[in-house]
Amino acid sequence: MSVDLQQLLNHFEPISLNDADKARLMNRVDSKFVVSVDKLEEILSEIWSDYQVLSIDGVRNLPYRTKYLDTPDFAMFKAHVNGKLNRYKVRFREYPLTGMRFLESKFKLNRGRTIKKRISRQERIPEENEVEDQFVSEQTPYNREDLETKLYNKFNRISLVHKTVNERITIDTDIYFSLDKEEWKALGDVSVIELKQEQFSRHAGFTSILRKHGIRPVGFSKYCIGVSMLYPDTKINRMKQKILLLNKLTKHLS
Repeated sequence: MSVDLQQLLNHFEPISLNDADKARLMNRVDSKFVVSVDKLEEILSEIWSDYQVLSIDGVRNLPYRTKYLDTPDFAMFKAHVNGKLNRYKVRFREYPLTGMRFLESKFKLNRGRTIKKRISRQERIPEENEVEDQFVSEQTPYNREDLETKLYNKFNRISLVHKTVNERITIDTDIYFSLDKEEWKALGDVSVIELKQEQFSRHAGFTSILRKHGIRPVGFSKYCIGVSMLYPDTKINRMKQKILLLNKLTKHLS
């Protein structure tokens, strides 16, 4: 994280994890935006008075770790990049600062809403067990035994909570992907902003600020980008536009 970004985050009023969880939107409308880190610093300087930033032990840009699961033939990846509605994603999400770890499902409805479900897991518990089998079979059309690890992802996340309305913003930076957690491939100097609302509003304060900077919503999935970067044979034409956008922002993404 750049010095300027750290200084900007220090301007935000902090919010605790417990208070931030009260504003968690598990049934929501998501809008994603991709910007350079330099542009992100401009945007943050305009919104710090309206939002609180999640702070844990004084850290405001929090580390996240993710392990994505899919079928051997990448059924979930293909459903996403082919624009299929009512699609699913299954992953393990770990929060290193708190030690929390969850098995999560995300269901994207054809009405543009996202429903997220999760159960708490422990690293020491074998992943193939009855609890996880039941969760996956109840929340998705897949069986846990048919899913395998496809890639690992790590990044830092800034979480902002609006002071007066039920709205959250997450900002992911320092994004990396790996097949084995040994060799990591960087996404570059790019940040992924996700606006989470009960109902999407093009006229919300944050959206209007992005529009002023010429930034429009764009479909973006870290999982799909990671698969495209690490599994060249899976590339689909629909992903080319996303890769070109990232190339333009980072100048050096291969």
